[in-house]
Amino acid sequence: MKSYLLFFLLLLLTLIVAGCNDSPAPPPKAVAPAPPPTVVIDQATIGSIAGMISFQGTPPPPRFIDMTQDPDCPSGRQNADAILIKGGKLANAFIYVKGGLPAGAFAVSSELVVLDQKGCRYAPHVLGMMAGQPLQVLNSDKAQHNVHPLPRQNNSWNESQLPHGQPIVKTFPKPELMMAIQCNQHPWMKAYLSVLKHPYFAVSGADGRFEIKNLPPGEYTLVAVHEKFGEQTLKIKVAPKESASADFIFTAMPAMQ
Repeated sequence: MKSYLLFFLLLLLTLIVAGCNDSPAPPPKAVAPAPPPTVVIDQATIGSIAGMISFQGTPPPPRFIDMTQDPDCPSGRQNADAILIKGGKLANAFIYVKGGLPAGAFAVSSELVVLDQKGCRYAPHVLGMMAGQPLQVLNSDKAQHNVHPLPRQNNSWNESQLPHGQPIVKTFPKPELMMAIQCNQHPWMKAYLSVLKHPYFAVSGADGRFEIKNLPPGEYTLVAVHEKFGEQTLKIKVAPKESASADFIFTAMPAMQ
């Protein structure tokens, strides 16, 4: 009887110990989603979009800026950069493909996108780049500047740059349109940077012209945006090895916020 009782107690103890060691299995590790495939463009069929940005109506009166607060900046009244219209053609509109591109990731260029500071202005006033592409900020002035982007999607930064100082090189990992860049020391200085996932964009020149090259054939949504006159959209078809024409006409509108 005692042997039977001892055997029962040992069996019970073994079951209790086994139950204590029966810990739950760890949850399965989350599997990272596979990166999207890289888009391959057939160079034998690429086309382009070329066009004109015009302004219709009476242009707003010119706005002038006074740089005399800094003796290292140009003296006298200077024309502002925001609205540049000559012969009915509008400069500094940003044009980009919004929809219709092949699915996948586009290879990011390693070429530097350069933003200079000349005559206490940003040059160019409007520019574009791909997410992850390096931006190089130069200071060609005798004046010290303070470069301060104001992103909505990317991290902000604020760096001083001595006259003819070392270049500042930065990247922006997330797409966003018309990001303002200002100089905290010269309040009239402002540029607009657009960051995209693809390389299909352009900025209208002083003659209003623009061109977007190396586009695969397809039907696209094309957008033109201006810091003061707003945004316009049109649909356009690019045939193989052909250049499609796209023109935009802006009129006076309330300033973009």
